[in-house]
Amino acid sequence: MSENDKPRNSGGLPILAYGFRPFVFLAGVHGLVAILLWLAIQVDSLSSPGHWPGATWHGHEMLFGYAPAVLAGFLLTAVPNWIGVPPVRRAPLAALVVLWLAGRAAVALAGHLPVLVVTIVDAAFLPALMLLLLPPLIAHKKWRNVIFVVPLSALTLTNLALHFSVAGELDVLPRDAFIVATGLLVLFITVMGGRIIPSFTANVLRARGETPGLRNYAPLNFFAIGSLAAMIVADAVAPLSYVGAALSLLAALAGVARVSGWGWRRILDGPLLGILHAAYLSLAVGLALKGVSALTDALPLDVGLHMLTIGAVGLMTYGVMTRVILGHTGRTIKLRPSILTAYFILLAALVLRLIAPFLPDHLYNGDVHLSGGLWSAAFVLFLIVYAPMLWRARPDGKRG
Repeated sequence: MSENDKPRNSGGLPILAYGFRPFVFLAGVHGLVAILLWLAIQVDSLSSPGHWPGATWHGHEMLFGYAPAVLAGFLLTAVPNWIGVPPVRRAPLAALVVLWLAGRAAVALAGHLPVLVVTIVDAAFLPALMLLLLPPLIAHKKWRNVIFVVPLSALTLTNLALHFSVAGELDVLPRDAFIVATGLLVLFITVMGGRIIPSFTANVLRARGETPGLRNYAPLNFFAIGSLAAMIVADAVAPLSYVGAALSLLAALAGVARVSGWGWRRILDGPLLGILHAAYLSLAVGLALKGVSALTDALPLDVGLHMLTIGAVGLMTYGVMTRVILGHTGRTIKLRPSILTAYFILLAALVLRLIAPFLPDHLYNGDVHLSGGLWSAAFVLFLIVYAPMLWRARPDGKRG
């Protein structure tokens, strides 16, 4: 009998029984609240924290607040499964949750705290996550999976650079930090998406009695990851350079080639899988748009970045969270109509945000506000459906 098949220990809160529970919940709350606060800042109903410009705070909270919460939930769930050990739970998990919350509070109170305190508290989360995950991986000699430390460390350094940039202590544009951070998150999606999307798709096709016949070539996977990693380095050294643009376009081509072999046409009737395929296609399109924007002023960088952040990161994280919660809380993996509606709401939010730079000035703000409102509505639906599942014990009595 495996660890997760043992009868549930009645002690402790269910929300702290497994790593995905608190961090998926917090990602859902933050995905809603951070956007609502950003919309309030935009209409001057609320001041941005301290020395943080509103747009910079918005980008920071999504890239270094929301996204790391999802990453933590995923890794704290996946790593124990990779090596067959009990997950981080109870007190250590609670301490990590408190650290993430402290980061959000520190940035929100930036006008009342020393810059160094805000920076250290906010940037401490990902190193703490790595300290929890690395020992069992090293002990079991899972060197292939230890590699996630590299992008997590790079994301931490990028966060530090952004903090010092905002404080005027480092000659780096916040935009450039956002470009690198977005690239790092896209790298995670490229690696993890390449594992889970073909696997989930093949499982569904086999359950239908079909032969999967998916194409998932190792050389193409290495090329996709390698070109993306090289693009991130180029962006860190010289943002929006021709070299970075060329690498972005190469990574886009690799992304299209990968997703075209994963059988997306055969699962159009399955939205739980369809949203993941749509997210990966958004990744490829976003990389292409980003590459083109570095070559011509006719296409604003904003378009490519939001295709990557709302499209790739947003759709992928939302889709994975809705699936993980069902599977890991002992429920049937079946989508509720309200969440299917939320998928389409997110897609509408993406389209509206993509067209915003091309609209007349008097329509721009309204379009952005509507996009943000739709994003928020999707996360309201997410919390209504999934928050009770995350806070309650599994109905089958198993641990987790």
